[in-house]
Amino acid sequence: MTPKRWMGVGLVWLGVIAALGGLYVVARGVIIDEIRQHAKGVAIAVAAGIDAADLNRVHTPEDMETTEFRRVQAFLDRVSKSNVDVQYIYTMRRSLEPGAAITDYVFVVDESPRDRDGDGVISEEEMSEEPGEPYDAALWPKLVEAWDRPTADPRIQPDPPYPDLISGYAPVRDAEGQTVGIVGVDIIADTVYGKLRGVQVAFSVVALLFIGLITKVVSLHYQQQESFERVTRLGEELAERNELLKVTNEELAEHNRRMEQDLKLAQSVQLGFLPNEFPRQDRLQFDKFYLTSDLLGGDLFDVFSLDHDHVAIYMADVSGHGVSAALISGLLKMAVASVRGQRSPVGDAMRSALFDPDQVLHALNDMLLKEIPECDFITMIYAVMDVKSNHLRIANAGHPYPICYQPGTRQVSLWTIPGGPALGILEDQAYPVSEKEVQVGDRILFYTDGLTEAMSQENEEFGEARLLEMIREHGPREPVDILDAIRLAVDVHRNGEPVSDDFSMLIAEIRPDGVRT
Repeated sequence: MTPKRWMGVGLVWLGVIAALGGLYVVARGVIIDEIRQHAKGVAIAVAAGIDAADLNRVHTPEDMETTEFRRVQAFLDRVSKSNVDVQYIYTMRRSLEPGAAITDYVFVVDESPRDRDGDGVISEEEMSEEPGEPYDAALWPKLVEAWDRPTADPRIQPDPPYPDLISGYAPVRDAEGQTVGIVGVDIIADTVYGKLRGVQVAFSVVALLFIGLITKVVSLHYQQQESFERVTRLGEELAERNELLKVTNEELAEHNRRMEQDLKLAQSVQLGFLPNEFPRQDRLQFDKFYLTSDLLGGDLFDVFSLDHDHVAIYMADVSGHGVSAALISGLLKMAVASVRGQRSPVGDAMRSALFDPDQVLHALNDMLLKEIPECDFITMIYAVMDVKSNHLRIANAGHPYPICYQPGTRQVSLWTIPGGPALGILEDQAYPVSEKEVQVGDRILFYTDGLTEAMSQENEEFGEARLLEMIREHGPREPVDILDAIRLAVDVHRNGEPVSDDFSMLIAEIRPDGVRT
């Protein structure tokens, strides 16, 4: 590879790394803010569950034997043990000593001593603070502010002898609305860094894959550019150098052959993105069809298990077609796959978002806004099927509506699912979730708009109405036969007219429990 080409590839690498680095900084801020809100939310919930009269009864270490102290402490222990991210939960009040400043606090009820690190010893930071133990909140403005309203620390801070932590606070108020104390909830820095490490792993995987793909594309671009420059120079010397032109044309043909081989390799990689096997065949029978207008296309779909009872289904359509659409669809595939592939406790938390279609589309939209050109976008539909209850939750980002065929009534319905705009257009978009109940035997068809927009020689689209009629006519047949009938109808409609856009179909049949095809 020439120095010029290395320089071009290096600039692309720097651009990709800078873009992903900026995206990581945003993701890091979002995770820390999420942890702050979680700590504050737990503090609010705990404050609501504490009787202000119980706190008013506790002032000195002797009060630790009272029913009120034990009742509050038992409540704090239960909450702490049920929230794995929470390290400490405690209550404080402002000092009642004459002349005390608003930053002078004292402990009221702390949770019980507990061996949190599992080393068999209760260390100093794992002990409980006794009622009346003073605490200087001068370095913790959010703790002082919590006397009036719920809040949380803006960042991780040291608090010797305790480990570095980030805390949320909420006031405990009596029946007259007067604050009698505050609840503090601490999440240690190790928990925060653990969640960030999961994001770092995901970003590293995406960066490596994306840089490798970009390097290949840039290399192909330079090869083609150099070949055309060579042909231009030889054209100017045609009279004297016919033999050299012949050799050069042979070289150009070889370059083109290699490029075609590379594109075919890229096509095989892209086809590998599509599912070859489907999960839960005892409850669901799937079949698929995929057609591109070029060697590479922008349609993408997948079906995968979230757990034993839940299957995720998505179908996406990148605007345009060809190499650029394939690259964007590959980025989308990697974004979903990197979350699915996590195997750490942090990854499990990230994977749990795949159960919520609205969260999936919202997160992908935020990512794609920063990663794809302004002129490009992706329509996408994402659904989660509960195979135990035959309950379907769907969110839609500008994608064609699914079609459902019910064999009992031979009824065909177009699921008009409310949704949001296509991904990668507008920031901070909401994608409402629709819920559907399906029955054994129902067939559900997902497709891209290249199907209904297939043109005839008379410039007429295949159309949604014709598609609904095909489903009504062939709905009782097996899924593979339904797709074959639609494909044949589209071919007849085009009557030799070239394919102008990619189109894909994915059909699911709800099977009785225990049936396997």
